[in-house]
Amino acid sequence: MKSYFSSEVFSSLKELRENNNRSWYSENKEKINSSRKELEEFVEELLPLIRKFDSKVEMIEAKKTMYKQHLDIRFKKDKTPFKTHYAAIICHGSIKQMGVPCYYIHIEEGFVMLATGVYSPDVVNLKKIRDEIYYNVDEFNSILNGKKFKKYYEGIDADEKLKNAPRGYPKDWEYIDYLKNKHFCPVHYCSTEKSMKDGFLEYVVEVFKASYEFNLFLSRAIF
Repeated sequence: MKSYFSSEVFSSLKELRENNNRSWYSENKEKINSSRKELEEFVEELLPLIRKFDSKVEMIEAKKTMYKQHLDIRFKKDKTPFKTHYAAIICHGSIKQMGVPCYYIHIEEGFVMLATGVYSPDVVNLKKIRDEIYYNVDEFNSILNGKKFKKYYEGIDADEKLKNAPRGYPKDWEYIDYLKNKHFCPVHYCSTEKSMKDGFLEYVVEVFKASYEFNLFLSRAIF
């Protein structure tokens, strides 16, 4: 076992948050790129380990899983130019994209987030996921209540959840709350200290493996 992330990763994010402007970024780009490289190298080792339990993940260059640091501010009121986190996503398939089952790593100044599932599916795939849950809710429940899953995840992230039942489903259905979700993303948080200790790679594999059946369920719905 070995350690992966240095304290410089998190100190660079703190500095970026405090100096989120183009001139500072330009002067400190080498420091930011060095920190981003630590995540890229981590993903390079993580990818084949995920493929051992999830064959729907195809091999892709680690650098292609990385999100850019620049923000698209063309249509936003907030003109802050850079993200204050580093992130990478490993998707079902061979390209980086939203709306399909994935394994997502998000490193921020005060925490590390490991997320899985499907974020922001398009209208067609959202309907497919809701139908899959509606017609196979016993299976879905067994996944959410499984010991391995519950060890790391508290359920589905309820961000942007609908207030009312989506059209086409009975409002009084026992599990209608599941279908109110727009995203289907179990999330696990851990400390920055943990990410800097030996064995973090193995820990991330364990966390993601616990969500494999959940991702498989969603993948079956979409594909």
